[in-house]
Amino acid sequence: MTEERRHPTDSEREAGARPTLGVLIAALETHDGDGLAGLLRDDAAWLSGDGRAAGLAARERARAFSVEHVGRRWSDPQQHGAHAVLRWGAIDGGATGALVVEVRGGQVVLVCEVP
Repeated sequence: MTEERRHPTDSEREAGARPTLGVLIAALETHDGDGLAGLLRDDAAWLSGDGRAAGLAARERARAFSVEHVGRRWSDPQQHGAHAVLRWGAIDGGATGALVVEVRGGQVVLVCEVP
């Protein structure tokens, strides 16, 4: 008799994603483009107003994002399962935005920029 494999619960997915989100926030706060890019899985997608970047292009977009968003304050992630919203605000009180991310197996598989 084979053992039935079950899908993880949302709380299990949330707990599994939490360490990666911590590293992600640290990379964003320190503008570590290589660290941010290194969190993306090889087949990750990055969606922005400029379109869709995948794979290596997504990693390049991550590096560019870290440079473009100096002077941002990041809030704690709002998480549901493997998905999280990472909100930012300009230190001077101006612009705001967010990243919506999905984490699987300790790596980021999807990033959506929200202006």
